Amino acid sequence: MTRKYPERRTKIVATLGPASCDRDTVKDLILAGMNVARLNFSHGDHKTHTETLKTVRSVAKELNVIIAVFQDLCGPKVRITPIKDGEVRLSDDATIRLAHGTGGETGDENTLYVEAFDPVKVVKTGERALLADGRIVLLAEKVEESGVVCKIVAGGLLRSRSGIAVPESKLDLDPLTEKDLKDLKWAIENDVDYIALSFVQSAADVQKLKGLIQEAGKDIPVISKIERAGSLDCINEIAQSTDAMMVARGDLGLELPLERVPGAQSLVIDTANFLGTPVITATQLLQSMVTEVRPTRAEVSDVCTAVMDGTDAVMLSEETAVGKHPAKTVEVLSRILVEAEQRMFLLDKPQPYKSSDRNAVPDAICYAACGAADKINCQAIIAGTQSGSTARLLSKYRPKQPLVGATNMKHVLARMALFWGVEPVFVPLDSSSSEEEISAALETLRDQYGYKPGSRVVVTAGRTARKTGTTSIMEVREIPRG
Repeated sequence: MTRKYPERRTKIVATLGPASCDRDTVKDLILAGMNVARLNFSHGDHKTHTETLKTVRSVAKELNVIIAVFQDLCGPKVRITPIKDGEVRLSDDATIRLAHGTGGETGDENTLYVEAFDPVKVVKTGERALLADGRIVLLAEKVEESGVVCKIVAGGLLRSRSGIAVPESKLDLDPLTEKDLKDLKWAIENDVDYIALSFVQSAADVQKLKGLIQEAGKDIPVISKIERAGSLDCINEIAQSTDAMMVARGDLGLELPLERVPGAQSLVIDTANFLGTPVITATQLLQSMVTEVRPTRAEVSDVCTAVMDGTDAVMLSEETAVGKHPAKTVEVLSRILVEAEQRMFLLDKPQPYKSSDRNAVPDAICYAACGAADKINCQAIIAGTQSGSTARLLSKYRPKQPLVGATNMKHVLARMALFWGVEPVFVPLDSSSSEEEISAALETLRDQYGYKPGSRVVVTAGRTARKTGTTSIMEVREIPRG
């Protein structure tokens, strides 16, 4: 059966949860356009995630499509302890104390206990604390030995175990908790395609996780979630140390004034684009579709802005994990992305990250390949790759032509499912010859995608197909006759 190259280039990440982990819904999500499945380890147990992972891989195999799966580590969730009677209403202008708790204490309208850090050691007079996703605002008025006395600037209903953010305070927490280490072991045993690290603050955090993965004898790419204000100060170093990034706008919106979040999103995406690091834009993209069948106009504009900014992928969270219309949401999102991409290509303006080509030979080859494909109106660009890096570098330059990542490494196929515009294609290859690799890729385009003999394509590869990171060949070839 002849396959069709996807019309949409921006990839879709969908979070799987209670509303979407059964076999039929997973199938519907894939058919609607899901490229990457996210397993959120802030919820669920290992048994549930194992069953979901098996379901995704089984359905993907049945449909003959490549779906990547990534584990999202929980990280140090900063929460308050349980509250008496489960919830309390905080009144405007009243005072309340923030104290350190270990989980055994019970809060009330007089005192809230914070896990993960001691407010006395962290919060200074005049700094704010945000609860209930920022709806409740506390202002520190006095730091005492027993706790921080705060004025309730904006009150409201507060539930047990709610998250708390202290955006103006310096909070130095290890992004890998004991729970994360146990969850990481699960990820390594189950060979997930990516691991997402929450609350990344520096390149050292990324390197620590990579070191643990390497010690286990695995090579699993890391996604760095940008959700702390401080991470923006070293965003370039993080981008260079990681395999992908995520603009996690939920927590970032608590760390920063809301009006600064769009600028932070653009900064992260620009930095990632410049280096060729894949980037995901996440949180509340189509939030209204958790319950509704249509998104708001503002949500549609938000998605289009992310595409025009240069995001590689967009991510759905509650919309598919617990929403009423998981597959419908993916379908709607896909249509929005296609329209935004058509406008992006219609504008035909030079991408700023085209100036980022460095002296490295693979990058120069990929830059030249995209230029050649435009100049002579080729039908496609083929990246012969063993690690996925060639396909990633080609993706950086956002070519208009279909971009095929051809490899005989099955784990690399799933890795490329996150890259903008890349269609992962398995090419059976027993030889170590680059000519064999190129010929097999050309035949695959002809046999699987229906490219006509004589059609011109640009091909990139290494001189030795078995080696990684050796891209040094760019050729213009024709699809052979059968």
